[in-house]
Amino acid sequence: MVDTNRRSFLKATGAAVSATAIAGCSAGPGGGSNTLEKVGMSAYVRGGSWITAYIEAAEFYAEDLGIELEVRPNQQSAQKQVQDIRDFTNGDHDAILVGVWSTGAAEGAINQAMEQGTPVFATNADTSSSEIPLYVGFSNYDGGASSAEQMVAALEEQYPDKDTWRVLNVRGVQGNQSANQRSQGFLDVMAENDRVEVVQTLNGEYARDVAQSTVQQWINANGRVDGIYSGNLSMGLGVVQALRNQDILVPKGEDGHVVLTQMDGSPEVNPLVGEGMIDAAVDQPNYFYNPIAMQYMKQYVEAGNDDSVIPEVDSEVTADDLTIESGQHKGVEMWSEPIWEPGIMREQNGHPWFRTNSVVITQENYDQPFLWGNVWG
Repeated sequence: MVDTNRRSFLKATGAAVSATAIAGCSAGPGGGSNTLEKVGMSAYVRGGSWITAYIEAAEFYAEDLGIELEVRPNQQSAQKQVQDIRDFTNGDHDAILVGVWSTGAAEGAINQAMEQGTPVFATNADTSSSEIPLYVGFSNYDGGASSAEQMVAALEEQYPDKDTWRVLNVRGVQGNQSANQRSQGFLDVMAENDRVEVVQTLNGEYARDVAQSTVQQWINANGRVDGIYSGNLSMGLGVVQALRNQDILVPKGEDGHVVLTQMDGSPEVNPLVGEGMIDAAVDQPNYFYNPIAMQYMKQYVEAGNDDSVIPEVDSEVTADDLTIESGQHKGVEMWSEPIWEPGIMREQNGHPWFRTNSVVITQENYDQPFLWGNVWG
C-alpha cells in the first residue's frame, strides 16, 4: 500500500529516492481523497486491427469514466517503452497501463514507478515484476490447447476413417513467451492423441508473409497435410493464402479440406470461419482487458493504493462481481456481453493475474456482434 501524499511529494520534488527510503514520513494511506484522473498507457504499436481494438477500447472506457488517457505506442522498442514508463512516473499521471513488449527490459522501470507510488497495471502481455497489483489477460497456453482440441474434433469429423492425421504447427517468434506458450499448449494436447502426428513445427514469426511462404514451400516439398494450426491471426491468414495459392483451399466437408485452427479472430478471419475455410479460431476478449484493469485501478487508487481491492488468488470473478458498464461506441453497445467471464484469479510472476475466458469462433457464432473483429471490421 502506498500513500498518495507521499507520491505527490515525490513527483513534486522529482526526487530519485525510493518510497522505501522515506517510509514513515507521511500520514496513513487512503482517506477517500485519492482520485484516478490521468493515466499513461504504453502499448505495442498503433496499426493492425487487434491492437487498434485493444487501444481504442481503453480510450473509449477512459472517456466514459472521465479519465484522461495518454497513449504512447512503443513501436516495438523496449527502450522507448522503458522511457515512456519513466516519463509517466515522473510526470503527473496517477497510474500506468502497460502491454509489455520486452518482459525483462521493462521490469526496472515498472518497479521504480511502483516504488514512487505510481501504480502499474499490465494488460495483454505480462511483466516479470512481482510488484504490480494486477495483470489482465487470457492464457496463451490454454488458447493453444483449445485450438488443438478444436482441431482434433474437426479432424474426426472430416477424416473419420484415417488412422493417423498429419498436422503442422505454425508458431510465433522463437523465444517469445506468448509464442512459446501458444505452441506448447497445442503440442501438449496433440501429444495425448495417438492418431495425431505433428510432422513439423514451422516458425511463422507472427508474420503473414512469412507464414505464407514457409507453409507453401513446406507443402511443395513434403506434400499436403490434414491440419494446420497457426499461433496468431496474421499467420493464420498467411496459411489460408498459401493453400489458396496451391489451389487446395476448400471449405470443410468437401473432399481435400485441410483443417485449420488458429489463435485470434479478426475482420478478415471471421468471414473465413463462416465460409468453412477456417474451422475454428480461439479469440481473446481484447476490448475488455483495459476496462477491467481500469476498474480495479480506480478502486486501488481511490483506496489509497490498497491491494486488498484486488480479488484473491484462486477466486473466481463473474459479471455479478465486476461491472463493466456498457457504452455506445462504434455504433454498438460496447461491453454489453461479458465474454470475459469467468475471470479466474491466478498468480503469475509473483503478482495476481486476472485470467479472462476466451471465445471459440465457429460457423455457429462467427457473425455475433460481441466479437471484436465484427465491431472493428
